[in-house]
Amino acid sequence: MLWAVHLPLEFETVSSFDFSGEDYAHLCAQAQISAFQHPIWLDAFYRHLVTNRGGNPLFLAARRPDTGALELMLPLILRRRYGIRLLETTDLGVSDYVAPVGTPAFWSLVEQMPAVRNEIKKVLPQFDLMRIRPVRDGDCHKFDLLFDVHPVPLGFSSHAVELDGPFDEWRKSNLNASFRKMIDRKRRKLQREHETAIDELKEPGAVASAIGSLAALRSGRFEGDIIQNDFVLAFYRDVAVRGTTEGFAGTWRMRAGDEDVGYVFGVTHGGRFYYLLIGCDYEDFGNYSPGLQMYDAIIKDWMEQGGTCFDFTIGDEDFKRKFGTTATPIYGFYKAGSLFGRIVKSVLERKHAYDVGRNQRKVR
Repeated sequence: MLWAVHLPLEFETVSSFDFSGEDYAHLCAQAQISAFQHPIWLDAFYRHLVTNRGGNPLFLAARRPDTGALELMLPLILRRRYGIRLLETTDLGVSDYVAPVGTPAFWSLVEQMPAVRNEIKKVLPQFDLMRIRPVRDGDCHKFDLLFDVHPVPLGFSSHAVELDGPFDEWRKSNLNASFRKMIDRKRRKLQREHETAIDELKEPGAVASAIGSLAALRSGRFEGDIIQNDFVLAFYRDVAVRGTTEGFAGTWRMRAGDEDVGYVFGVTHGGRFYYLLIGCDYEDFGNYSPGLQMYDAIIKDWMEQGGTCFDFTIGDEDFKRKFGTTATPIYGFYKAGSLFGRIVKSVLERKHAYDVGRNQRKVR
C-alpha cells in the first residue's frame, strides 16, 4: 500500500523486493552498509530462511515522488511466535548487524522532520511487538529516528581489530608475546609432523563442499547450532558460492597431509572481513589449536589483499581479545503495538538488564 504524504517522500511496505536490481545497488552506493545489508546476503536470507522460519517478508521503503528514486530500504519479517504478532529485522540467528539502508539526504530529512515517524506508522502492519536486533552502537540513532525507540543493551559485544602496516609489525603490536609464541609453536609442531597448508578456496564446487564439511565438523559441538538445519546450511552455501565469484565471501581450508583439519567462512565488504563460521577436527588436531592458526593466517592473507579490518563479529569469546580487538556493545530495540506487546516488551527488557548485570559481575 502506498501513502502519499506532505513530505518530499512516499512511504510504502511491500511483500517482495529485488535486491539484485539497480534500485538497491544505487541506494547502497550512497549509504553506509555492512555485509549484512549486501544484496547477496539479503537475497539469500529471504529465499532460504524467512519462510522456513514461519515468516513473511516485509520491506519498508521510501521513494522520491518526482523521480521514484529509492531513499530508504528496511528489510523486515512478520511472523507469529508463541501467539505474538512479531515484526522484526533480519536476524534469525545469522545476521550480526542489522541496520536500515538510507541515503544521507534521507537521514538529514528525518532529523529535521520527526513527522516522518507518523507516515511510517501508517504503512506498517498491525503487530504486538517490534523487535530490532542486533544493532551496533553507530546505527542505534537510525532506528530511533524511524520508530522513536530507545536502545536496550543485549549484554554482549562484537569484536574487531583494525589492520595496518606490514603483517609482522601489526602482529607484534596487537598480539602479546606469549600468545604469538604459542601460535608459532603449535604451527611448527604440526609442520614437523605433516605437510600443512591454509588456502582460500576459489572454485565454486570446492566452496560448496567446504561449507558442508564445516557444518559436519561442528555437529554436536555447539548447542543449538542452526547450521545443522538443512535450510540454514543451504543459505550459507548459497552465500559462500555466489559471494566467492563476486568477491563478497571467503572460505579457507586448513590441511595436514591428506586430511582436512578445518574450515573458516566469512563475508567481506568495504575492506572489512566478517568472520562467521569455523569447523575444525578437534578430536585429531585440537592440540595444535587449528582455529587460532587459521585466524592468524587469514588475517595475514586479508592484509595482503588490502583489507583494513578483521571483524570477529558478535560474541565475547576470550580468544578474540587476544587478537587485539576492540569490543563494541550490541543493542536491541523493542516497540509495543498492543497491550500484549507491552507486557512482553517489559519482560524482555528486564531480562536483558539482568544479563548485562550478570556479565558485568563476571568481568569484575
